[in-house]
Amino acid sequence: MEIVIAGLGVMGASLALAIKNSKLDATIVGYDFGPVLKQALDSRIIDRKIVNWPEDCAAADLIILATPIAVIKDHLSALNGIISKNTVVTDLGSTKDEIEKHSRAIEFSGLYIGSHPMTGAEKSGISAANPLLYENAVYILTAAKDSLPYEVSKKLLPMLEAIKARVFFLGPEEHDGTMAFISHLPQMIAVALMNTVGKQNEKISHCFDLAAGGFRDLTRIAASSPEIWQDIVDSNNLNIKAAIDAFIKQLLVEKSNLNNLKSGFEKAHDYRSLIPKINKGFLSPLTDVLVYVDDQKGVVAKISNALFSKKIDIRDIELLKIREKEGGVFMLSFESLEKAAEAVEILKSINYNAFIKE
Repeated sequence: MEIVIAGLGVMGASLALAIKNSKLDATIVGYDFGPVLKQALDSRIIDRKIVNWPEDCAAADLIILATPIAVIKDHLSALNGIISKNTVVTDLGSTKDEIEKHSRAIEFSGLYIGSHPMTGAEKSGISAANPLLYENAVYILTAAKDSLPYEVSKKLLPMLEAIKARVFFLGPEEHDGTMAFISHLPQMIAVALMNTVGKQNEKISHCFDLAAGGFRDLTRIAASSPEIWQDIVDSNNLNIKAAIDAFIKQLLVEKSNLNNLKSGFEKAHDYRSLIPKINKGFLSPLTDVLVYVDDQKGVVAKISNALFSKKIDIRDIELLKIREKEGGVFMLSFESLEKAAEAVEILKSINYNAFIKE
């Protein structure tokens, strides 16, 4: 299968590496600016480059547009008439409705399906590429599951399965409305909070000196790229404004209840309990296993090799606690309760204290 990836920043390059590290029989063809293409070829992130865009895409099985939203629309227009319905075209844009409407407006000649992987990276650019970026991440497709075109089932879904992404189907309008609240609003809140405290710090200069973990966690995304976010906000403006208005209204409610926090806090606790207790935006719950280990070299390799030899796939791993010279606790995640139970028995057989997390 020939897969073209247009845009080899951290998202596109990570996807290329994920495909290469999978069992998918695919040739990865890249398209970007000259220096980026050279680095991608030198690093073997791609197999070859597009020389003539968009003509060289005519025979592609799958084209992935990993660029800003405005550029995605330009690419769709350029590809229109060059490719046929045998070529599946998808994108990694953070909003979907505007792109979907554009594809319909130009009567796109290829087979377009919008997608949005719910993952990301702290750093940008090809040098930050990570082959595990998509593993276990929710990957939204803006199509109906029960009416997927044959070519999508034959070409796009196998690729997503190969990189171990978790597919979720959601219409483009509902996608954008949802993202406004769970992704775009938090970004605006982080920026507003950072600027609010920043202004206060100009008056009382020790604010940032005393800022602890909670403040850092809440404001981490405030350092995101304004260029990327301007692109997102421009394409989902009305939904984001509605989300901001709803948040301001809720803030006023909290302000009026400062003398009686119990009800608001309890309601927030109940709402938060509805969030799946899983990591990295995983859609289907994984089963976690806790493993107590001694502070010795090679512990992770020993555990991984033991499970790999029995064909047990670790879907995620996290170090929960560690004390020098005493050891710590690892949390391993598996795709099912059955796999987790098998893993526990294997780990116990090599003298590790392991059990399924309740």
